[in-house]
Amino acid sequence: MTRLREGWRRFAEGVAALAFATLFLAFIIQVVSRYLLNAPVAWTLELCAIAYVWVVFWSAGVLVPERRHITFDILYNLVPLRQRRWLAMFLTGSLGLVFLAALPGVLDYILFLGRRSSMLLKIRMDLVYACFALFMVAVILGAVARLWRLSRPGWRDELQDPLAPDLLP
Repeated sequence: MTRLREGWRRFAEGVAALAFATLFLAFIIQVVSRYLLNAPVAWTLELCAIAYVWVVFWSAGVLVPERRHITFDILYNLVPLRQRRWLAMFLTGSLGLVFLAALPGVLDYILFLGRRSSMLLKIRMDLVYACFALFMVAVILGAVARLWRLSRPGWRDELQDPLAPDLLP
């Protein structure tokens, strides 16, 4: 299982790196063509926008765990540890349920976008925004996995922030 997880992690990082490299390369081409050659090319702007969407949603959904996202947790950290566990379960479950409820509508809209293409590169828009569906599925699966970990005997480890190990009593 660890090998499979590590292989998936490498694949996910590779996709994110490829999207970021595409974004960076298109940006460099745009800068060079606009400012050095005085002949801007429009397709680079579209490619930058598409790559940016993929970098953000792919990375946020697949690579960054829920606990590492930016949160407003001042009140959450004031709650005693046992109640924090139940609060974490409630918040994680709520997030998963909201994303699950929204998923059919999002998938329907993404499929609808398949009728359209980007203006310059003629990339189907369902392919451009498919990363949002992947993001939603990853959030739902991440919520299920976190709820599982919070319900197990080692639940304290799930509440522990790996970057601040001395916060919990």
